[in-house]
Amino acid sequence: MRGLFRTGVAAFFALILAAGFLSAVMVGAVSGASQGQTTPVVCGAPVVDTGFNTSTIPPEYVQDVQDAARVSGLPPAIIAGQIRAESNWNPKAVSHAGARGIAQFMPGTWEGYGDGKDPFDPHAGIAAQGKYMAELYRQAKASGLTGDPVDLALAGYNAGWGGVQAVGGIPDNGETAQYVTKIRGFAAAYSQTPGSTAQGGTANAVPVSDSCGGGSSGGTTTGTDDYPFKDLPHCLLTSAGSYAGCPAGSQSEFNAFNRECVDFVMWRMNQQLGDTQAPWTVMNGNFRPDGGVLGNARDYRSAWENKGWPVDKSPQVGAVAWFGPTNALAPSGYGHVAIVKEVLPDGSYIEEGYNFGLPPGDHQYYTIKRANSVPDAFLHIPEAAKP
Repeated sequence: MRGLFRTGVAAFFALILAAGFLSAVMVGAVSGASQGQTTPVVCGAPVVDTGFNTSTIPPEYVQDVQDAARVSGLPPAIIAGQIRAESNWNPKAVSHAGARGIAQFMPGTWEGYGDGKDPFDPHAGIAAQGKYMAELYRQAKASGLTGDPVDLALAGYNAGWGGVQAVGGIPDNGETAQYVTKIRGFAAAYSQTPGSTAQGGTANAVPVSDSCGGGSSGGTTTGTDDYPFKDLPHCLLTSAGSYAGCPAGSQSEFNAFNRECVDFVMWRMNQQLGDTQAPWTVMNGNFRPDGGVLGNARDYRSAWENKGWPVDKSPQVGAVAWFGPTNALAPSGYGHVAIVKEVLPDGSYIEEGYNFGLPPGDHQYYTIKRANSVPDAFLHIPEAAKP
């Protein structure tokens, strides 16, 4: 979820997360924000879990999703996240391209997987989704292509397997990569125990040197959830995604809020600068030379530039992955920040952070594998700033 910051008074205003059709992105709206008020905001940083939380799934489709997961060989949270991305559980959905039903099949593809049933029958649609994903997943695992087979299979659902084969991976067409990552994010809301990765997630990640990329100095990360404030109170979300309040004790030592994305990033920054307890080198109000606050995640790049620290497109261990306010993975206008945990040889990295998803998955630690091109920038702590 987006990072929270405060400028003085502990007040808050509602945030609403909305999920739409395939062309939609997760959107955050904040009302009444003004100087002297505290505004809870959200960071979009997804994680996928092997568990399955059915509490926010229409009950009439729970068994269908579980059956489709067994057929496909994929976690049910992935199947559920895919349905949310495709139709937002609307069995009568029709896309501008003519895809139909809850699982958004084109007529030609439906002929091969729909068993002659009505594409607007949601039970038939989810069953067809399971069969089609089983085929795509089989092809992905046998393809020898670089990348996570789950992600490749999801890309094939969106762009066609031929499109994946043609480019040797996830097509960079402005839609498919976002589609894959969006599903990984939605799946987090359907996971039972946030904080671990799904089948085919980061299990095969191989750490490499932290000295690669961008000519900026590498950082460090413990690689574990050692965030010291994980058990303290935090702002609360309703099952619909709006903020229900920020209880006493939820304001953090960094002058932000506990278990928000920006608070976790400030913890990692302080670690790299030699601090593991107060007094802290980096706090919300002392980072920028001009006296401005670090603020919401959207403001981190300008804060880096104001400080004269390196900003580029190359991940390094310990760098801040920055998702700007227009990034499709961040709620509109507020951005997201996380930390590069590992850099991988296949042109990707492992990201760690805090706070994504609806209860009970909100305000939790997560990790996820991402393509280097997904964030808008990587923000580096220069070697000269370290002890």
